[in-house]
Amino acid sequence: MSLVLTGCTDDPSDSATASELTGTMSTVGQGLPPDASQAAERLVDIVLDGPADQSNAAAAELLRRGGLPIVTARGPVVAMPDTLVLYDAPVYAELIPALVTATRAHDRYSVDQWATLLTSVGLTNRNLTFAQITKALAGWGKTPAEQPVFTTAAAAVRALSARRGQVLYPAADVATTYFDPLQTVLLLAHATSRFGIATRPTAKARALGLTAAFVNAKADDDKGPCEIFTTLFETDDAVTKANSDFLKDQLKDRLAGAVLSEGAKEMFDKATEAWGKAGATLSAIMLMLGARLTLTSDKATTHFKHQAGSRAEHVTLTAKAEFDIKIAADKLECYTLAGLSIPKAGPMEGFTIRWSSEQDQRGTIQKGGNAYLVAVSADSAKMTKGTKTGADGVATLELKPPVENPAGSGEKLKGSATFIAKMDKENFPFELGDIFSLAGGPLGFAIAKSFDLVKDVLTRAGLPEQSITIGVDYHGSDIIVAEGHGRIEMILAAIPDAYVDLVSCSGVNGPFKGTGGFGGSVTEWLRLSRVLGVPIADEYPGGRATLSVMTNPDAPNPFLILKGEGGKQFLDGVLTFYPPASANSAVVLDDNRVGRPVGEVEMLVAGNPFPFGDLVWPVVRVAADPRCPAVKYEYDNA
Repeated sequence: MSLVLTGCTDDPSDSATASELTGTMSTVGQGLPPDASQAAERLVDIVLDGPADQSNAAAAELLRRGGLPIVTARGPVVAMPDTLVLYDAPVYAELIPALVTATRAHDRYSVDQWATLLTSVGLTNRNLTFAQITKALAGWGKTPAEQPVFTTAAAAVRALSARRGQVLYPAADVATTYFDPLQTVLLLAHATSRFGIATRPTAKARALGLTAAFVNAKADDDKGPCEIFTTLFETDDAVTKANSDFLKDQLKDRLAGAVLSEGAKEMFDKATEAWGKAGATLSAIMLMLGARLTLTSDKATTHFKHQAGSRAEHVTLTAKAEFDIKIAADKLECYTLAGLSIPKAGPMEGFTIRWSSEQDQRGTIQKGGNAYLVAVSADSAKMTKGTKTGADGVATLELKPPVENPAGSGEKLKGSATFIAKMDKENFPFELGDIFSLAGGPLGFAIAKSFDLVKDVLTRAGLPEQSITIGVDYHGSDIIVAEGHGRIEMILAAIPDAYVDLVSCSGVNGPFKGTGGFGGSVTEWLRLSRVLGVPIADEYPGGRATLSVMTNPDAPNPFLILKGEGGKQFLDGVLTFYPPASANSAVVLDDNRVGRPVGEVEMLVAGNPFPFGDLVWPVVRVAADPRCPAVKYEYDNA
C-alpha cells in the first residue's frame, strides 16, 4: 500500500505524509470489531495509549470513519469516508500529529467555549447552554440502524470523556466537564458541515488497486490539485434526498431539538451562515494546536507554612509557549486555509499567558485563609492581567500557602489546588493573509475571504487550556457537621425528638463522631405499642448512643444508631455526599452557623425511610465547631 501510494503524487513531502499515514491507518484498521461503537472505542485507546505513529493513524482513521475526509496541504486526498462525507470539513493530514499531541496533553475546551464556536460561525444566534448541549449528546448515535458515521463520532466522543472519568449529561459538573481537541473537532464538524455521498475512486486510483478509503488521488491534467476532492462525492439535492435515511439523527438536528423543546426556534434561523466558515474554523483550530503551551511545576505537593517568611513551601509554575507543528509545506496551498503561511517552529515571545485557579475547598477552610495557594505579592497582578512570555517563550507564576497558627495543631489534612494557564485569545502566531480556494462548486469556499473572519471566531471562543494540580497538606480542621432533629409519628405512639449530631474534624473522609437517638416521656401508649410489636427501645424515656462513623465519600454510608426491644432493628442512619464542586446554596444551622452543604444524613426507622415525617438533614461544612481544634490560616507578605 505504501509503495503504491508513493507513486500517486509528485511532491516528495506529500508522498511521505500520505504513505506513512495511510500505511499505518491500514494497519490499525485491521482486526477492529465490526461494531462501529466498539471499533471507535478501540481507536480511542490507541490514540491515547499507542506509539506516536499508531496514535496518529488511529486518530486519522477515527476521523475518516466519523465522516471527515483526510487531505494534504498541497492537494492530494489521502483517505475518504466509506459512504457519508462531511464535505465542509476536510482535515489536513499534516495537522493530525498536533491534534493527537494536544489531546494526549489534556488540552481542554470548556463546553461553553464550544457553544461559543457554534455562535461565532453562525449556527446559533446565542450560546447553547451546558444542559442543552449535553442533552443532545446523551442519545446521539444510539438509535437502531444508526448511520455508522454518527455512531462512530458519538462513541468516540463518549469514550474520550470516559477515559477522563467524565460523563456528558445535563447534571454533570460544569466546572470540571470539558472537551479535548479531538472531541472538539468531531463535534464541530458534525454540528456545522453539510453532507455528501461518497463516490468510487478515480479511474487512475482504481487502476492502481486502491480502495475507496485510501484514495491519494492525483489531479488529472485538466484539473488543479485542489479540485480532485470535488470528484469524490456527490452533493446535489436529488442525491441527498434519495439517501435521506443517511441523515437521520445528525448532531445539528439533535442540538436544535434540545433547544426547540424550550421554545427557542429562532436560535437556528441563520444556520446556513456556518457553511464554509465552519470548515475554515475547524482547520484553524487544528493549526492553532501547533501553538503548544506546556505547564509544569517545581514541586507536586507542598504544605502550609509553619513559620511566616519561609519560602520553602512556595510553588513555581512555568508555562512555556512554542510553535511546534510537523508540516513540510511553508504555505498551505489547498482547501480551507489555502494561502496561509506557517510560522517557524520555536519559542513564542511576547504572548500573554492568562492564569486562573480552581480549588476544591476555596473559601471554606478556617478563619484567615480563603485558598490553599495564592500568588505571591509580586505576582498577584499576573492573576488578573496575565504575564508576557520572554524570548524563551516562558512565563512563571509563584504561589504560596498560608501560615498555620498554631503550627502543626489538629488533624493532618490534604487538599489540592488546580491552576489553569491559557494563551491570550488575542494572540495568534500567524501572518493573517487571505484564505482562498475554489470558486463555486459544492465546497462553497469563498475566494479571498480574509483570515480575520476565522480570527474573529477563535478570538471569541478562545484557545485550549492547560492545567496542573498541586497537592497541599496542612494541619487543622476541615469541619463537617451532620445534625438534625425530627418527629416520628408511629401507629400508637410518637417520638417527639429523634436526632443525629455528628461532626468530622477531618473532612468528608471522617471519622464522624457524636451522638444520636431520641428523647421523650413514657406514656401508656408507648408501653402498649411495645406490646403490639413496635420496636421502641428499652431505654425510654430517652435513648442516646455514642456514634463513630467511618465514611467513603463516593458511596452511601449506613450506620447504627439504636436497636429496639429484643435487638430488633429500630433507628439507623445513612450519610451520603454530593460530588465535588457541586453548586449548593448556604445553609443556616439551628445555632445560626452558616455553612455549605456537602451531603445529607437520613434517619431510617426499622430499616426504612420514614414516610410520615422529614428525617433527612443537610451535611454542612462550617468554619468552626467547639469539638474541633481552632486553627487560623494567615498569608504572610512573601
